[in-house]
Amino acid sequence: MKLRVSVLLSVALTLFVIGTVQFADLYYEDAANYSSRRVSFKVHPGTTFKEVQAQLVEAGVLTRPGVFRWAAYLTRRETKIRAGRYLFRYGESVASVLNKLVYGRVDYARVVIPEGLMMREIASILQKEVEIDSALFMAAASDSAVLADFDIDAPDLEGYLFPDTYLFDWPLSEKEVLERMVNRFHRIYDAAIAGLADSTGMNLHEIVTLASIIQAEAIFNSEMRHISAVYHNRIDAGWRLEADPTVAYALGGVKRPLYYKDLRVPSAYNTYRVRGLPPGAICSPGRTALEAAVLPLDGCEDYYFVADGSGRHRFSKTHSEHLKAKHLIKYGPVPPEVKQKTYTESIDGAKSKILEGIGDNDDGLSKKPAQPASDDPGEERE
Repeated sequence: MKLRVSVLLSVALTLFVIGTVQFADLYYEDAANYSSRRVSFKVHPGTTFKEVQAQLVEAGVLTRPGVFRWAAYLTRRETKIRAGRYLFRYGESVASVLNKLVYGRVDYARVVIPEGLMMREIASILQKEVEIDSALFMAAASDSAVLADFDIDAPDLEGYLFPDTYLFDWPLSEKEVLERMVNRFHRIYDAAIAGLADSTGMNLHEIVTLASIIQAEAIFNSEMRHISAVYHNRIDAGWRLEADPTVAYALGGVKRPLYYKDLRVPSAYNTYRVRGLPPGAICSPGRTALEAAVLPLDGCEDYYFVADGSGRHRFSKTHSEHLKAKHLIKYGPVPPEVKQKTYTESIDGAKSKILEGIGDNDDGLSKKPAQPASDDPGEERE
């Protein structure tokens, strides 16, 4: 009897060892259909373990559902599956799949938000990349309760969604995405900008607004402090900023060239009609633009600049120098036989005619045009 029991125990132990080894092989080894191809797989909040298992089989990720189920039950991990977006290979081992799901080793979406985008453009990118609802995103960005939560005193979050590279998991709410971007803005601002802001006499919202205009005007970072100095000089002198990007924003963010008739658009954002800064930012400025807003170029006495066609600008102290610079860029040097007085008067006269009806001709547009005009109000600006 003792011998029989001993034999049975030996057989049982042997079978157990063999079974354990076999199970371990099935658990740790990749399946026969293993492939380097990857598949994106989502576990939605509230999905049950059985539903996840069935979906993994259907997606071609899991070929050993029995091993997957027993491994989860034996280790009491069937209730620990985490929601998220995962990246699996076809035929990936059960151990690898289960561990990813239990430990939440999700696949992050790498999203690049370039400098100078408007809020609605950012919303469009995020809808595509992290599957948020762009309409809900825009609504949340203008919600007074959300703004209060983020400690932002502004009409909306335009200008406060910091341009950067983000790693977003899934799923995310619209407010969670906004929070990530605004927190990033606060970290950059508090670390690099806040200490310099007192010297400008401007508050946070004014700095962000000016930085957004600088960002929209400049292609090269090296020009930002110079552009900033021009705007600071104009603000200090009580002049209109006459910044073309603010007109484009007032027109709904158009990307086309502006026409002289566009300068008449009735909007608080049209800095050809109103003095000082617009009510808010026109895009999301980057760190360099924010720094430029509080650190304009030292000793700069320029009040004008004009694009030279290469992406850079020519800067001038006086209106006359500005007109010469524009003529030089468009037509080349003024012929010696053309009197400068006649040239200047003709430009001034045309500008006054184009901008007739904008009002307040004591200074600003009529005396300090940002661009030369023609007699045709529909003519494209240079």
